[in-house]
Amino acid sequence: MEARRKELLRRVQGKILEVGAGTGANFAFYPPQVEVLAVDPSSAMLNYARKRLSQRATGARIALLEADIGEASVRAAVPEGGFDYIVCTLVLCSIPEVAASLRLFRQWLKPGGQLLVIEHIQDKRQPQRWFQGVITPVWKHLAEGCHLDRPTDELLKAAGFRPVEESYYYRWVPFYWAVLE
Repeated sequence: MEARRKELLRRVQGKILEVGAGTGANFAFYPPQVEVLAVDPSSAMLNYARKRLSQRATGARIALLEADIGEASVRAAVPEGGFDYIVCTLVLCSIPEVAASLRLFRQWLKPGGQLLVIEHIQDKRQPQRWFQGVITPVWKHLAEGCHLDRPTDELLKAAGFRPVEESYYYRWVPFYWAVLE
């Protein structure tokens, strides 16, 4: 996963919103001179992210904000003109109102801005797809709202995002890696 994160984030510059920053797994891959607003609703996760920031000097300016994506504090932090990039890695599966969040992302990206994603997605194969559907109700309770069977790639495109680069790959579930406009 590290190589895929690095490849995704190598292109970023300017002002970035990282949604669901979690433990800060992406922080090491941000280039110097970027400004990152790293948002996550979990204080426990952000404690790990703070520790990671204190242990590694990335050169990037990274600010942490404990909030859900729809909260006023996040809206207030959107820079005039919008973000150059919005980064979502392994988070869109657990956002309760994913369609509403994608509409916000469209509003918050500046013209020409890009949405960068790495997400596990619904499997097209059977019986894997069936198994994802069976296990998701239990999995959601164990994994902070994660939907194993969410067709995130399709939801992104339905929300009006157009892939500039995309790839699909498999680990234990299918994954979607994309740069979208």
